Amino acid sequence: MSTGLELGDVYDETIEGIKAQDGDKSRLGMAALMWISHTERPLRADELCHDLAVQLGFTDPDDGNTPCPH
Repeated sequence: MSTGLELGDVYDETIEGIKAQDGDKSRLGMAALMWISHTERPLRADELCHDLAVQLGFTDPDDGNTPCPH
């Protein structure tokens, strides 16, 4: 890492930053990390947003639940 931090330090800072967000943002950030950790290849932002729009127990995305990738 260019800042001199080890990978574990960067991971810890990332998790702490996500936890510090307001409720919905924190939950979305943790969900995104879970999706990313199970992928076989890097996801594009639009793919991740699509995946996060699917509610637990359903197979189709909820268009009103799709987060903005910005």
